[in-house]
Amino acid sequence: MAKSKSSKSSAPAQAAPPPPPSWPAFKPPLPVVELYPELHPATSNIVLLSSFFPRSLCRDYVAFLKTLPLQTTPARPKKGEAVRVNDRFQIDDPAFALRLWETTGLKEVILENEAIKDLWGGEPVGLNPNIRIYRYSKGQYFDCHYDDSNYLVLDSVPVKTTWTLLLYLTSSAEGCIGGETVFYPHDRKSAAEEIAVSLETGMLLLHKHGDDCLLADKAIPLDPEILRCIY
Repeated sequence: MAKSKSSKSSAPAQAAPPPPPSWPAFKPPLPVVELYPELHPATSNIVLLSSFFPRSLCRDYVAFLKTLPLQTTPARPKKGEAVRVNDRFQIDDPAFALRLWETTGLKEVILENEAIKDLWGGEPVGLNPNIRIYRYSKGQYFDCHYDDSNYLVLDSVPVKTTWTLLLYLTSSAEGCIGGETVFYPHDRKSAAEEIAVSLETGMLLLHKHGDDCLLADKAIPLDPEILRCIY
């Protein structure tokens, strides 16, 4: 008599996450200049750090990012998401997030600069390992949106993200026209109220997100490249 087959069904195996990229080394060693955080004159919810990456390193990263499998986001967003059309790559990479935090001068500026140390809403402990690369070609855009806070665990400690970090790898110096990040302080898109931050190669822009997030927009650009992280 034949044995009956087991009624148990095996769950499909989940694909292993892709390995992180072999990011270019930070050469020359960072920081190359003393980093001076600047509050935007219109709001304390935006902090700027010029020359965070030197232009030579930005060029290395732009060349490297062209080797990554960026995907164009669909023009029709999911429910509750803003309309955006850009090329994007996303990876969870704790080691690279730690490099950005500890070997660039960023940690010292955030923790030790008296002018900004009270902005963070708590004690900063590092960067979200979720790294995103955005590339905008002519006609691509990211419509008005808010960045939410995220809850995660860093070094076994539950934490909440409060600020978004944007690193601009290209600007008008490389022939990019447009692409400014634009903020609106009163939850509505208004040309009279907009706070536009022009692109500057190697500049770091930090803006508050979560409950105090400004409405953000992306001017229609020609080919800027952005590396995004959240902390």
